[in-house]
Amino acid sequence: MLFNKIYFLLLLLTLECLGGNSLRAQDGTTGYKEQELDFTANGNRLSGKLITPHVYKGKLPVIVFVHGSGPEDYSSSGNYRYLWQVFTKMGFACYSWNRPGVSPSEGQWYQASIADRAGEVVSAMNRLKELDLVDSSKIGLWGISQAGWVIPEVAGRIAPAFVITVSSPVTTAFSQECYRVRSQMKAAGFSRRELRKAIAYNKELRAMIKEGKPYQAFLELQKRTESEKWKDYVITGDERVYDYLKVVLTKDSAPDLSSLRCPVLAIWGANDLLVPPQKSAETYKKELKRIGNLNVQIRIIPDADHTLTYNRTGTDAETNRRREQYKDKPWEIFAPGYISLMTDWLKKLDLK
Repeated sequence: MLFNKIYFLLLLLTLECLGGNSLRAQDGTTGYKEQELDFTANGNRLSGKLITPHVYKGKLPVIVFVHGSGPEDYSSSGNYRYLWQVFTKMGFACYSWNRPGVSPSEGQWYQASIADRAGEVVSAMNRLKELDLVDSSKIGLWGISQAGWVIPEVAGRIAPAFVITVSSPVTTAFSQECYRVRSQMKAAGFSRRELRKAIAYNKELRAMIKEGKPYQAFLELQKRTESEKWKDYVITGDERVYDYLKVVLTKDSAPDLSSLRCPVLAIWGANDLLVPPQKSAETYKKELKRIGNLNVQIRIIPDADHTLTYNRTGTDAETNRRREQYKDKPWEIFAPGYISLMTDWLKKLDLK
């Protein structure tokens, strides 16, 4: 529950010393193989896996996976695996890693700012460029949710070959959280009065962080709202949660999309209750046109939620039911058109 609340808060969505980690293949029945590939970023050794086709010729283009918020392992608890099957079948390699503090990666994910996270991605890309099997000119990014703040920061430091963003925010984290609270509470049938009280809670929380108040102030705020029916729709938690909120909200800005000058595929689900799909898509279209990037495709997928799961209401309950129902048929989990949109777009890039 704690980490689910952190995820809902911010959608959320440097290689200093290159190690000589060897690649050890781990064949399975997935249609791809996993090879250990660690790197160092922000002083932490991070545990990663390079996902490759079983058989390939020449150097491989790579899709680097950029997580959303929270303590994600390299596979996002298995949620990436079907995407890896699809992408490796096309001839791509994929790369992902356990976030800091997710064993055996060092550090703590909740201490990482957006800039720190961007540094991780840059370090990962530099590590990949050292490998003989990787085409260093064809390393692109795929990212979901909080990655929408991270990827533009990365692109401002090192040029990716392409970018696929999924459910990316276009505002500050605080604005995004207020949207999340409003949309989810409206979907649950709360009154306007209750909604205003929940937003007031958010504003008080942000104010105490800006004023440098201790965790005790956050604890007292939570105690005052224990009897409210909407208490489960706002962020609560222990001191670690408060520390994370301080990291994110102290330096809170909208993503700078002007750095996205490579081919971009931007995707949202029409029933996303965490990110406003129409507004976000319009912002991407406007900003990328302004900087002269014409190699852009923007799509809103019908009947899809924040995770692009087939979901006609956008609610978590429906997402969970769908994922449980089709856990053995992962291709049925996603909304129609989502997977084919990405594969068709990648084919047109002609990176193979």
